[in-house]
Amino acid sequence: MHVILGAGGAISQSLADALIEKNQAIRFVSRRGISCPGGESVAADIMEPAALRATLKDAQTAYLLVGLPYKTSVWRMQWPVLMREVVKACAETGCQLVFLDNIYMLSNHCIPRMTESCSIQPSSQKGQVRAQVDHLLLEAASSGKIQACIARSADFYGYMQPYKSLLLDLVIRKMATGKKPQWFYTVEKKHSFSYVPDIGRALAMLGTSKESWNQVWNVPTAPAMTLKEIIGMINRIQGSALRPMVTNEFMTSILRLFIPALAEMKELKYQLVQDYVLHSAKFEQAFSFKPTSMEDGLRKILLQVKSNT
Repeated sequence: MHVILGAGGAISQSLADALIEKNQAIRFVSRRGISCPGGESVAADIMEPAALRATLKDAQTAYLLVGLPYKTSVWRMQWPVLMREVVKACAETGCQLVFLDNIYMLSNHCIPRMTESCSIQPSSQKGQVRAQVDHLLLEAASSGKIQACIARSADFYGYMQPYKSLLLDLVIRKMATGKKPQWFYTVEKKHSFSYVPDIGRALAMLGTSKESWNQVWNVPTAPAMTLKEIIGMINRIQGSALRPMVTNEFMTSILRLFIPALAEMKELKYQLVQDYVLHSAKFEQAFSFKPTSMEDGLRKILLQVKSNT
């Protein structure tokens, strides 16, 4: 049994599709008991230890995909507690754990080339929280309490609900409907984006392999491109000539007054004003995995957006 903790998130169905291809039984766990094809659905608040342990009954591997509200105060309060409880529950039940993480905790010195060996020196408050939960998990794995691994992803892109991906909401969806794309600060810096179906496939590979445990893996991610290049690629694909609206610091500071999510992103400006490149050669070589090219990913998403508009 493979248990997806956080089945309401952006990656859940892609992971489930990949597990189904491997003939694995799946249990989807979400607060509301979201119905997902291909497995059993369970409603549970995994912040409650007893409920969490019940979801892991007879489980071989759990995937922690929970997306807590994007607020530093919530992350500080809830992420360390959740990780401690998940680690404890996995230790008690003998369940393996795959944790899908971001790259906020990595040192600024690594940002032009982020690999699994980069030092953990977060420059943001959210990065400090992610560093703390990573330490909790890796310490438990290295001490033999559990078998676990961390899968680190760049910003997501794929066809999903709104407010899950800046690239999808501000660039792809807008351009697919004939509107100008929008971005922050500059479109001249390279930025890595991990394709949702690739992330799902990668997590399934990690969760069903004997070689993946007790280490960190960057999920397979296509070579980074500038937003100018991505926008130009979309224009070529759909035969448009849309130019980006680039919001400078002054305009962004005004928008933060009215859009809470932007206020929460203020400390992450560093990710957008320099090359921000995730390297995934370790995973690609270990699992013979070629990431979906940005062009192929964009073509598929554009078709999905236009067919559902």
